[in-house]
Amino acid sequence: MQHEEILSVSDLKVHFPVRSAGLFGGGTVARAVNGVSFEVMKGETLGLVGESGCGKTTLGRAIVRLVQPSKGGRILFRGREITTLDNRRFRPLRKEMQMIFQDPYGSLNPRLTVGQMLGEVLKVHGVTKGRAATTAKIRELLDTVGLNREYSDRYPHEFSGGQRQRVGIARALAVNPSFIICDEPVSALDVSIQSQIINLLKDLQREFGLTYLFIAHDLSVVEYISDRVAVMYLGRIVEIADGETLYTNPKHPYTQALLSAIPMPELGRHRERIVLKGDLPGPMSITTGCSFHPRCPYAKDECRLREPELLPLKDDPRHRVSCLLCE
Repeated sequence: MQHEEILSVSDLKVHFPVRSAGLFGGGTVARAVNGVSFEVMKGETLGLVGESGCGKTTLGRAIVRLVQPSKGGRILFRGREITTLDNRRFRPLRKEMQMIFQDPYGSLNPRLTVGQMLGEVLKVHGVTKGRAATTAKIRELLDTVGLNREYSDRYPHEFSGGQRQRVGIARALAVNPSFIICDEPVSALDVSIQSQIINLLKDLQREFGLTYLFIAHDLSVVEYISDRVAVMYLGRIVEIADGETLYTNPKHPYTQALLSAIPMPELGRHRERIVLKGDLPGPMSITTGCSFHPRCPYAKDECRLREPELLPLKDDPRHRVSCLLCE
């Protein structure tokens, strides 16, 4: 892994106005992503974990501009500010930044064969010229993701879930990207198929020098594939560290609660299970102070008044935590 920053996100926000005057009244804002900052180094996999509804997918979509970020934050890709680029100026960067989606069926056009689908991507982005070159590239892509070349004439409904996800991966690879956001790419698959897709992603990363932002809620999957891990809660990152450090020495109470459910056979014991009170609040329920304090077993009065920053630990600058207890 190279120590070169490929992506830098600073204070990114994605706020959605709630137009209905129903229960919440007018002027309410849903803070799906609420001031997120992190970086991704070239060639690494940064895992992003958190409960459903914490803003993980919205964050990923905002990075590739499928969702428009709110004003104030910044996204730098290879040192270039992309947050404010219009579609015309951002389009060339789409070849560099791709996304693999959670639903391998819903993300594929059911009216197109695999060959037509991949051929359309190659044509739009000018990757190949002429029918012969396009056909050869489609065959190469199918080989790369472990699918039979003859499958190019099949439609999405003719494939299994795992095969459809391989098609989705082939589509992402078609434009020769350097950075891919994997949005829950195995959560819709059987457990027996998940490991095949994860191993395929790892092999492709080695072969093509890819960089991943891997979004998931399955902590075991994230542990297996990630170099570093960021934990997200209610629109904010509360802890980020290299994988081994975070899994063996979590500092934020929320991270501790998430990891307490994972067996630790290498330590010869199980962590004591920490059960949090209540469910994850919605993005319209963010309170003053620390967003986690209503569920935190260690919350103090100060936690209800002051919002903590994501700060490095004194003994490990690469390990950053957003918690007043760690300051």
